[in-house]
Amino acid sequence: MNDATYLLDESLKKLVEIRNLQNEMSDTAEWNRQTPQHRQEREGLLRSLERQATSYMALGNETVHMLEYMTSEVVEPFITPQIVDRLAAMLDYNLDSLVGPRCTELKVRNPDKYRFQPRTLLQQLITVYLNLCKSKEFVQAVARDGRSYKKELFSKASEILKKYSLKLERDVEILNKFVNDVEEVIKLEAADDEELGDIPDEFLDPLMYEIMEDPVILPESRVSIDRKSITTHLLSDATDPFNRKPLTIDQTRN
Repeated sequence: MNDATYLLDESLKKLVEIRNLQNEMSDTAEWNRQTPQHRQEREGLLRSLERQATSYMALGNETVHMLEYMTSEVVEPFITPQIVDRLAAMLDYNLDSLVGPRCTELKVRNPDKYRFQPRTLLQQLITVYLNLCKSKEFVQAVARDGRSYKKELFSKASEILKKYSLKLERDVEILNKFVNDVEEVIKLEAADDEELGDIPDEFLDPLMYEIMEDPVILPESRVSIDRKSITTHLLSDATDPFNRKPLTIDQTRN
């Protein structure tokens, strides 16, 4: 998941830069007014970005394909408390990149040159959602993603899926039901938060700012943190997030 997030993010950023350079060069009159050195530097930058975008996109495509395959075979590892929130956030973030307001920035000339196939990538991301959508834990994780989740993104994705026949009609219906389930969870959690009122800081996880369910104490920094939160952090960074000293989950205590 870390690889998918990094590779797709980098490749899509490079495509935006490539598009900007292509637009710059297409303005022939303005381009010809630039000095030969400036044009040479910009052309060199374009070639460099094209190499990077192609490399990142090729690896990103393979990583997403592997994630699509793995979630079709086994669901349980992806809905564990340590994984599910990160997976939901990664999927929502990339869905926003592909169909959100800024997706037009990815419209480069000859996208196949960079192995960029947005419809295929969208189809694979949606398949991961469909593979996990029956899981209550996954529905709740998507609902908790306040950064990237937006109902309208799924509406746009559904339109694209139907327009280009990327998914069967029943799959689109399942996706729409999944979004409705997510919206219901959001409403219920909002009502619960309103009922609880202001929660004292000592009951909130210092990384996620959610109510701690299984608090543990970190041995060096002495910070109280939810076990799920610190376990998730340690999957990608084996240090105490508050003092950067080496840390394993076995060193925490209740």
